[in-house]
Amino acid sequence: MEQSEAVNRIEVRSGPETSASEAFERWEAQVSEAYVPLAVSPKPSGRFLGYIEHAGYGDLELSIAGSTEQKIRRTERLIGRTNGEYLLASIPTIGNARLFQDGREADIGPGGIVFYDSTRPYRWDFYEQFEQVVVQVPLSRLRDRYGVSNLDIPTATTFSRDTTPGVVGRFFRNVALLQSSDPVGAALLAEPGMDLLAAAVVAAAGGIPRDQSADVLNRQRVLAFMRSHCADPDLGVDRIAEGCRMSRRTLYRVFGEFEGGPGTVLRRMRIERACDLLRNAPQLPLSAVAKAAGFLTERSFYRSFRLEMGTTPGAFRALA
Repeated sequence: MEQSEAVNRIEVRSGPETSASEAFERWEAQVSEAYVPLAVSPKPSGRFLGYIEHAGYGDLELSIAGSTEQKIRRTERLIGRTNGEYLLASIPTIGNARLFQDGREADIGPGGIVFYDSTRPYRWDFYEQFEQVVVQVPLSRLRDRYGVSNLDIPTATTFSRDTTPGVVGRFFRNVALLQSSDPVGAALLAEPGMDLLAAAVVAAAGGIPRDQSADVLNRQRVLAFMRSHCADPDLGVDRIAEGCRMSRRTLYRVFGEFEGGPGTVLRRMRIERACDLLRNAPQLPLSAVAKAAGFLTERSFYRSFRLEMGTTPGAFRALA
């Protein structure tokens, strides 16, 4: 998974030079930009404070958001102004709140986790000073890669810390808390984040969607193995099957939804790693980038890079 360039912190507060209403207008714009378009209403307290610490890891976005009392609404009109479709998970760390969606309401506080869907209206009521970790991923990734449909997701339902979703929620909470002090470590831990979130949704739904329990779980296991070993130039289909203790036939069936099969997925993982090195290690020779990304030869690196990215590694580095 691609590491974010930096943790971005946004803070909005009222004070001698900024009224609570002015601060709130700024806050609504910042919240809508960080997540999806939202309507935010303050609760009368004469003061306001809000902050967001955000980082992205490929398709997965992870943030810590906190504020004083407020209401947040996602309306049909605002849904119409959004290009993407997202699943969001909230893991509170301070305070209590209530979420309304799909005719259900969930009271949630520290230790729990709750899911909500950006394609349908919802409302948050924050009664007090509140802080939460928010995980946001494209619904298309959950559908295409894990077979999770919108109807499988149990929105506005609280899961406690002792459930499978709750355990995954604690994992994301710890990664989010690590982002500012150790962004490299946070990026390493976030590698299996999409797989873990999908597993949490599947567990919350009470089973595996589409009756693909074995293949979904095997795919998550294989992807984790491939990410851990993709820099090894000797890694191929046979080594992947052997490392995951399955036959080649099973491996190809598990990747039946992926055009090109496991070999294409492995190549793309290596290209993602190469892109990260090209961006963040400009002094590294291209031959060293190729080797560190798991390519046997510099020639195969160039050919694969152009196939996936539509440009050469040198041109990509210059633009980055």
